[in-house]
Amino acid sequence: MPESLEHHRLDAFFWSGGLPTAAVEQLSERFAVRLVPLEPALISKLHATGESASHYYRSAEMPADAYRDAQDGEAVPTVAVANLLVTTDQTDPALAEGFTRTVIDSRDRIGKEVHPAQLVDLRTAIYTDPLPLHEGAKRYYRSVKP
Repeated sequence: MPESLEHHRLDAFFWSGGLPTAAVEQLSERFAVRLVPLEPALISKLHATGESASHYYRSAEMPADAYRDAQDGEAVPTVAVANLLVTTDQTDPALAEGFTRTVIDSRDRIGKEVHPAQLVDLRTAIYTDPLPLHEGAKRYYRSVKP
């Protein structure tokens, strides 16, 4: 889609991905793009479509520095969905616990490359609806609960 926009085969596109998404970032560095704000009122309308929408979509802001060349230093309101790390219930709980601990303990370092990692919050990380939280992850969160 970025290439099609750059070559005038598209006027706009939607995408879902972590921030920054490399293809969009690279496009904004060589081609004038504008990120269109998705106002918070859109969330109410989206939630009105049914229960599943109200569980998964939320208002968010694209940080002002996510796409420097496209944002003029301004945060952009948007719609967000959770980023989840997914495994099977067959994964050893000790492995899942250790992996969860490593991700949480490394979020600042990981966040230098993958911006959403900086936003991982222990208070909300346990909410993985519609997927159940893995037993190993539960163990980790219980171990750090104040």
